[in-house]
Amino acid sequence: MDFTGRETATRRLVEALTPASDAPAADAGGPPAVVVSAVGGIGGVGKTTLALHAAHRLRAHFRDGQLYANLRGVREDPARPEAVLAAFLRALGVADSAIPEGVEERAGLYRSRVADKRMLLVLDDARDVRQIEPLLPGSSACAVVVTSRNTLAGLPAALRLRLDVLPAQDAVRLLGRIAGRERIEAEPAEAAALAALCGGLPLALRIAGSRLATRPGWSLAAFRRLLEGRRAPFSAEAGGEDGVEACFRLSYELLDAAEARLFRLLALPEQEDADVADAAALAAIDQAHAEDLLERMTELGLLESPAPQRYRFHDLLRAFARARSAEEDGPEGGAEALVRLVDHHLASARNAYAVERPGHPVPGMLHPTRSPGIRMPAPGEAHRAFASRHQSVLAVAVQTVRADPSAVDLVSDLILALDPVLDGTFLWAALIEPARNILRAARGRGRRRAAGRLGYMLGGGLYQLGHADEAESVLAAAAADAQTSGDEAVLTEIRTCQALVWYARGDLERALELYGQAVAVGERCGSGWGAENARACSAHTLSSLGRLAEADAAARKSLASARADGDAYRLSYTLYVLGGILRQSGRPEEAIACLREGASLSGAAGYATIELFSRWEVSYCHLAAGRHREAVESGERVAEVSREKGWALAEARALQVVGTALAELGDRKRARERLERSADLFDRLRPAEAAQVRELLAGL
Repeated sequence: MDFTGRETATRRLVEALTPASDAPAADAGGPPAVVVSAVGGIGGVGKTTLALHAAHRLRAHFRDGQLYANLRGVREDPARPEAVLAAFLRALGVADSAIPEGVEERAGLYRSRVADKRMLLVLDDARDVRQIEPLLPGSSACAVVVTSRNTLAGLPAALRLRLDVLPAQDAVRLLGRIAGRERIEAEPAEAAALAALCGGLPLALRIAGSRLATRPGWSLAAFRRLLEGRRAPFSAEAGGEDGVEACFRLSYELLDAAEARLFRLLALPEQEDADVADAAALAAIDQAHAEDLLERMTELGLLESPAPQRYRFHDLLRAFARARSAEEDGPEGGAEALVRLVDHHLASARNAYAVERPGHPVPGMLHPTRSPGIRMPAPGEAHRAFASRHQSVLAVAVQTVRADPSAVDLVSDLILALDPVLDGTFLWAALIEPARNILRAARGRGRRRAAGRLGYMLGGGLYQLGHADEAESVLAAAAADAQTSGDEAVLTEIRTCQALVWYARGDLERALELYGQAVAVGERCGSGWGAENARACSAHTLSSLGRLAEADAAARKSLASARADGDAYRLSYTLYVLGGILRQSGRPEEAIACLREGASLSGAAGYATIELFSRWEVSYCHLAAGRHREAVESGERVAEVSREKGWALAEARALQVVGTALAELGDRKRARERLERSADLFDRLRPAEAAQVRELLAGL
């Protein structure tokens, strides 16, 4: 650790943030509101380093941990409070599907989750008070440190620190820690002059020291003369963060051509950081070469490496690199790099699609790619990889269309290829605005195939989030686009999605008609996966209509196909459907065997929604068999997990079972509580099912 100086600032910050005791503040008579400390100063002065140093010192005082967010206050794409809240909620154990859509709802859930915790929050590089306010916890057991280049006058801070550049002695010490103390001691006057040229700015000192560390044969005097030849001095008085450009330029000009090109291009994507594969795609080089270049730039202090094979810029360096790219690569060169990155993401998503939906024709219908992408050896792998990077991938998709509107076809294929991953992670809320933006671009260019694919994804996301009316409108337009462009495999999926919407609306006959169309189109165009998936869904609708013999035949046909294909998704879903049919047919024990097999398969493959619905059906089977206590116990477990994960439909159905079983057991009070909650949930999701539950309530 090369943290140097700042003794007084560190002491004041640690004292301000330290709780009065190790007991919760409410028990210790602590302050009535959360303690906030603000650290200000120009870029490169060391605000983040001080905040993280203090947070490290305070770890023992905050037993429930720490949360960090880079708010990107000076960037063109500052972090949106709702995105930061989503990241915080994930870190607090909230499933993606349980994260509300609105910023106020997310803030409320976040505050309830930290209400009984002692945590320290580091909000780094804040833009303004409006960006911060939703992120502040309500508990006085928590503390917050905010860094910003702005004064944040409206922030109710208990402590305000304004960092200045390092004093001369500390600046020389920092230089020595990086370049080597022996070299500093050998040329003390030159070291002092070099520190002065760096204006005491820690960022400039680290870059200068890193350059010296990689040139052990250079004298400090020779390096000083190079710096003095730059066009801008290093001093806060000479413009502060503008003044560090001379140091950046010196390091940049000493990069070889390949290093300099990657340095420029790596700064372009609107994402927090990049991995080796991203870098290789941006520069069109192999990954081994890219990693060598990235490590070289990290050694020089031009990049940070927060984790193995992951790299990021300081904001000032990112701005410098983007300016160099504008000068040397031009808009066309930058757009070409972004297209190559989308190409890489598309290749990775294609690989995931092929694993998650074996035999589906979509992977073969996507744009050919230069990149091989990241390999996905088993179902579920892509879910884990995408969950941590979904915002970056979607942001780059939008950015690429903005930079090169002709790339809309490529980008639409990327969005389509994310279908299985989004289905597995339930990150549909993150898709909505990017999909809207790219869909507008596709329609503006008259790209109907792209519009159909984007409309399918947008409509599917809206359906998953409970917006049935808008989903149907979007899907109807997507179906017209897919028909016009002859995109029949996608039309198959659109028809299935439309059927789901009409089922949710309670029009089962219309849903059945659309499933039939999906099966017919799928069989005609060779999309066996799409046809069989629609057939399994239609079996569920047939059972809801009471046509159990037809439902059983359709489900078993789809089940045989899924087993033959080794398709874990279709197999687990069809087992769930068949279990429900068997239960309705008066064969609960056979149903339970099916359902438990499906729950085991879906759980292992990461299909959490199917797993929950399968476990709900097991509870219903206990109810059907007259095992009311077992139905209550298993149903309550499903309801609890569903509530935690935010799957309201599963919770509503589980509570319906629990309430019905409790009524049979004579516990009318608890039965009414469960059924009222179930009806309230169904009101928004499935009005027809809400009416059924209210009939049960009327009978109590």
